[in-house]
Amino acid sequence: MDERHLTRTLEDLEGDRWGPAEFDSHLVREAHRLRSVPIGDLTVENLRLLLGQQIGTPWLLPLALARLTDDPLAMGDYYPGDLLTSVLGMDSSYWSSHAADLLALWQVRTALEELHGTTDRLLADERWPAFG
Repeated sequence: MDERHLTRTLEDLEGDRWGPAEFDSHLVREAHRLRSVPIGDLTVENLRLLLGQQIGTPWLLPLALARLTDDPLAMGDYYPGDLLTSVLGMDSSYWSSHAADLLALWQVRTALEELHGTTDRLLADERWPAFG
């Protein structure tokens, strides 16, 4: 992603201003608010929320994948890996037309497999106490 985009908002990037939320729910109000935040300032939770609603996907998914590459279990407000859950919930048509993002997702999968292998090796180490 072009670094210059990080200082722009979804409203700027998409050329679409939603205005105030017309439905009074936390999710709707927050989604409207986050569209006016520079995308480089969005937190893991912000990305999770927006991608979970499939808002700003072409701009936000590369950011989420970059965060997941560094930390496959990146956590928003709910549980470790909740950002990954939102990413995996993307419509399949997105992946078929965004090969670079699909490759990045594959790299996240590889990082998860490495994490799993490390955990298995550590738990098998005789220096760890046995459970049960």
